[in-house]
Amino acid sequence: MEQKSILDINISTFSNYKATEPKEVNLLVWLNSKKYCLEVEKIRHTTDEAIKKNLKSKLPAITPSGTFSKRCAKNLIKHSGFIQFDIDYKDNLHIKNYENLKNEIRKIKEVAYCGLSVSGKGYWGLIAISNTKQHKQHFEALYLKFKNLGIIIDKSCKDVSRLRGYSFDDNAYFNHSATKFTQILKPKTSTRITIKNYQTNNSISVKNSVEKNLNIIQEKSIDIALSYEDWFSIGCSIANEFEENGRAYFHTLSKMSNKYKHTDTEKQYNHCIKNKYGFSIATFFHYCKLNNVSNY
Repeated sequence: MEQKSILDINISTFSNYKATEPKEVNLLVWLNSKKYCLEVEKIRHTTDEAIKKNLKSKLPAITPSGTFSKRCAKNLIKHSGFIQFDIDYKDNLHIKNYENLKNEIRKIKEVAYCGLSVSGKGYWGLIAISNTKQHKQHFEALYLKFKNLGIIIDKSCKDVSRLRGYSFDDNAYFNHSATKFTQILKPKTSTRITIKNYQTNNSISVKNSVEKNLNIIQEKSIDIALSYEDWFSIGCSIANEFEENGRAYFHTLSKMSNKYKHTDTEKQYNHCIKNKYGFSIATFFHYCKLNNVSNY
C-alpha cells in the first residue's frame, strides 16, 4: 500500500490577501495547482511595480501552518505540522549560486516542499516539525540552521497565521516522507540600550562616537564586518540610528573590505532602512569592541 504524503492534509485558504473568512483546501492539491499560473507569469514578466502589486493582491492565499476560524494566530483550529520558510533574493545577495539554491535546500531532510515564490526570484518552502505547540521555538532553531548555512530567511514566518500567496513552480521539490525537525530554541529577549550608554564623561554624542570610531577604522584599515552577517547587522544598526544620514558611515566601514562594491553597499543600506530590523547602535559598538576599536 502506497504511503500517504506528509503534505496530504487540510489547511485554510483565503480568496485573496485581504480576505478574512477561510475555507479548507488540501495542501498537496494546492501545491500542485496551476489554476492561476497565467496570473503568476504576468507578475514575473512585468516591470511595473504597481501592476505587480495589484495582480498579487488578487491571488488566493493559504495559511500553510494550519486551519483557522479567522486569520490570526489565536484562531488556530489545528496545526498542519509545518512551518513555512521564505527566502528573499534581496536578503541573500551574498549567495553566488543563488539560482541553484533549491538544489542545496533539498539536501535538508526536513524540507517537505520548496519552490519559487510568486516573483520568480525568491524561494519558499515547508519544514515538518515534531511539536506543533512549539511553533515559534522550532522557527528560532530553523532560522539559526539556515543562518549557519549562509541563508537568511524571513523572520515573519514565525507567525503561525502567516499567509502564503499562490505561486507555482514546474520544477518544485517535493519530499512526501520528510523527516520532522526536532530542534527548538527559545526566542531571545533583546534589551535596547539607550543613547546615554554611549555618551562619555565629556557628553560626546553617539554621532561623534560613531565618527571617531570610523576614523580609527579608516586610519588602521580595520574591517569590522568579516562576514555577511556582520555586515548586515552593522548596516541595520547604523540605518536604525541615523537613517539616510548614516549612508556615508556604512560606505566608510564597507570600504575596508576587499569585496567592497558601491552598488552592493547602496542596495544593502536601502534594504536596512526599508525593513527596520531590530538592531540598535549597540551592535555597531559591539563589533568595534570585538575588533579593538574604541574612542573611549
